[in-house]
Amino acid sequence: MASANSYQDRVQHAVELKEAVTLLDPPYHPADSKFTLAKLTAAITSAETANTEVEEKRVPYQDPTADRTALFKSIPPLVTQALAYVKSNTAWSNRAEAVKKAADKVRGVRPPRGKKTPTDPQEDKKERERGEHSFVEVAAFLKTFIDRLEALSGYAPQDDAISITSLRALWSELDNLNKSIPITSQVLADVIRDRKDLHIGEAGLKPVFDGVKQSVKGQYGQRSLQYKAVSGIRW
Repeated sequence: MASANSYQDRVQHAVELKEAVTLLDPPYHPADSKFTLAKLTAAITSAETANTEVEEKRVPYQDPTADRTALFKSIPPLVTQALAYVKSNTAWSNRAEAVKKAADKVRGVRPPRGKKTPTDPQEDKKERERGEHSFVEVAAFLKTFIDRLEALSGYAPQDDAISITSLRALWSELDNLNKSIPITSQVLADVIRDRKDLHIGEAGLKPVFDGVKQSVKGQYGQRSLQYKAVSGIRW
């Protein structure tokens, strides 16, 4: 797919073509009404509008996506700290393993695959799952982890960052972003598809661009000065 810059470049090339054709003498008069200067101007305007709309719709998608990524990265350290707090209280020792399993889900830690003789000390460390965690899955795992903590009698850490209230607020923020981002993503995908159609679709800028150049060649001749004035303007 072409980048936003290349789409803007295409519009600029079309503007250059229109300006060059406007100066032709005798005046440009295409055989096909689909390739008049008015049609080219309208196609340029539509393409420019599509470029602007894509950039306008990109911000409401990119900003929350960046926020969610930052939020996602902040979760594992807090979960690890909360787990350490649970393990530090022997009164919760019978619940610690269940809390740890819930924490591992959030952090993407795989359960051990069985004993083996490691050839490298690094192989004995717990592995994290490969690839990107589903943000929706992480939100669900985080909720389960918080529920585990809330079930502990007397869970009241001094650090407010791992309090039930703070962790639930964290989960709520992630959950809300998970719900809103797919909507803005679809809106952005729609306008990107529309931009592509308005640039290179059957009724887009490119067919008019090519048609105007061909019309100039037909009206003035391939060796004419008029055609030479526009032949070097590339799509």
